[in-house]
Amino acid sequence: MAPVLAMTRSIGRLFGRGVCAGTLILILGFLAFKAGKEGLSNFFVQSAHMEIERWSKPGQSFRGDEGTRVMQYLGSSLYHSPNNPWPLEVMGTLQLRSMSATKDPQLAVAAARSANVNFRMALAQRPTSPFAWANVALTKLYLGEQDEALFRALERAEELGPWEPEVQQTVIFVGLTLWNRLNPAQQATVVRAMDRGARRNPGKIAEIAKTFDRIDLFCALSYSTSQGREVCNPVGKSGSGKKPNRQ
Repeated sequence: MAPVLAMTRSIGRLFGRGVCAGTLILILGFLAFKAGKEGLSNFFVQSAHMEIERWSKPGQSFRGDEGTRVMQYLGSSLYHSPNNPWPLEVMGTLQLRSMSATKDPQLAVAAARSANVNFRMALAQRPTSPFAWANVALTKLYLGEQDEALFRALERAEELGPWEPEVQQTVIFVGLTLWNRLNPAQQATVVRAMDRGARRNPGKIAEIAKTFDRIDLFCALSYSTSQGREVCNPVGKSGSGKKPNRQ
């Protein structure tokens, strides 16, 4: 009886090891398959990103067939990895450009709404993306949705991407557009973005501030660059150089 029991136990151990090995092989195979799909997804979105960057170079222009090709790249990327936030963000960015280019108000609204959906879907997968948060705020502004979700997106963008120039400029643009609707804490968020942006590119931040007739906010910042001082104290104008109070 003892030899039979020993043999049974040995067979059981071998069977258990075989099951574990088979399970491990299946898991490794699944992970390899998933990694391959994500790799293909990233390849297609990288191709789309390179096309979009080329359009942004001086002397380059956007053609309709190029836009179609980029959307095909992004569609292929999402086919291989539907939950990849990167192609969703790029698709949203492309839709924002389409919104700016069209002269048809209905098409512009449709593009902004589609972009908003894609940015929110991207955030569902990667909630720490400051670019997606900033663009959610921007699309909601274009759609006339001036609500708490917009203000929250503005705060999250500044919180997660304090030193990202694109995020800074979007926060400033949206914040100054809605300045009178912001509470003091939200206004402070916009001013922080202005302050950080002015340290790197004071001319650009001053340009945005001038667009909204809020150069006083820019000149009240703690920047110390010569370019910033020239904006606030132009040569040939009298004045003590005292910084105006923030409002």
